Amino acid sequence: MKVKNRFRWGLVLTTVVGLTACTNNDIDPNAGVVTPTPTKGSADFTKYVAVGNSLTAGYADGGLYRDSQLNSYPSILAGQFTTVGGGSFVQPLFTEAQAAGSGYLKLIRVPSLADPTTLITSIAQVAPGAARGGNTAGGSPLLTKFTDANQNLGVPGIRVSDILTVGYGSTQGNQYFERLVANPATTYFQYMSDNLSGATFYSCWLGNNDALGYATSGGVTPLTPVDLFTTNFTAAMNKLAEGGRKGVVMGIPNIIITPYFSTVTVSLAVAQINLVLNNPTPAITALVIQTAQGVRATKTGDLLMIPNALEYAKIGSTAVGTKTGPYGLSASNPLPTQYVLDADEVTALNTAITTYNGIMKAQADAKGAAYVDPNTVLSQAATGFTQNGISYSSSFIQGGVFSLDGIHLTPAGYALMANEIIKGINTKYGSTVPQVNPANYRRVLLQQ
Repeated sequence: MKVKNRFRWGLVLTTVVGLTACTNNDIDPNAGVVTPTPTKGSADFTKYVAVGNSLTAGYADGGLYRDSQLNSYPSILAGQFTTVGGGSFVQPLFTEAQAAGSGYLKLIRVPSLADPTTLITSIAQVAPGAARGGNTAGGSPLLTKFTDANQNLGVPGIRVSDILTVGYGSTQGNQYFERLVANPATTYFQYMSDNLSGATFYSCWLGNNDALGYATSGGVTPLTPVDLFTTNFTAAMNKLAEGGRKGVVMGIPNIIITPYFSTVTVSLAVAQINLVLNNPTPAITALVIQTAQGVRATKTGDLLMIPNALEYAKIGSTAVGTKTGPYGLSASNPLPTQYVLDADEVTALNTAITTYNGIMKAQADAKGAAYVDPNTVLSQAATGFTQNGISYSSSFIQGGVFSLDGIHLTPAGYALMANEIIKGINTKYGSTVPQVNPANYRRVLLQQ
């Protein structure tokens, strides 16, 4: 059978050549460099606890599953900490029998409907493997409980604004937190406090969702108020640094450089529409969108999003929207605000991220913790870079850094981030924790 790729709305795939990274274990990340003997410096890594959201949990490909958990950046860090006195690291792993966890996306080859002898790339949904029956208040499937002692406290979806919310897992419907607590009334702050017992070192990567929800909803979900963010993050840091405990804090990355926002561009959408409409005269040059300031044509800085690609495919139809004009092409039938992060919303988003990061860095500095800017490595990915002969970029699917959901990282991406965190720790505490070789961690895999 011959293999080819086909562009289609909802997949936004280009090529699958080189999807699987080299995994040569003989590649030395410090080739030609004298590697110092691992030392802990002024830090104590005996018991490490990780606090955070989906990035901490190891969320990838639109879900949390066993393989993604095993490749979380805290798991990678904990492995390196063992070289400087670190102990075992307990994560709330799904069992091998329930390895699919909450379900996730995978990249496969399937026969084309037009030509069954031709294979095309497609993104498929893997069903949840750890559903225990029933749903949360928000309709998500309840997952198999894990209420033992835990050191990876990452909860996908949690915001700084949520950490003091009573019943966050039950009444608020977060399936990942509901899975972890025996008492439905437990707050994340209390859960964190309980699991910090005996901890000597922490990492804290909270804050992303306080900005991300606004971005992915096209500005519909509000940003967390600064006062609330300050109050809750300060409370978390006071607890984490209790007794002089040392740790590392990570900031919020630049969300709009992710494939989620950079893959389906306005120009690409316009070109697709002109193609579908058989190159009309005059040609379509912009979309028409609804913004908080009113209806207008798209301009530089407006961003579209991968998950809305099927909605964008409806542009030009008079059978959707208000039905009073071509959808997304007329002032009487604009593309709704939730499908576009417009330029003004991008400015508001970036301003909020800068403010949140300032709060987090100030707290890290006040508590004597290391502070790591994730944009140091992710900005490199945005332009592309090569390490040990392996290329990395933020390109969707092929880049190797971001997973199939376009927001979260691949194992290779988490390894790159773990190295950046290790650099920050070593600089702050005078330690020499060794880095890992990202080439030993997989990228997006094309499954047969």
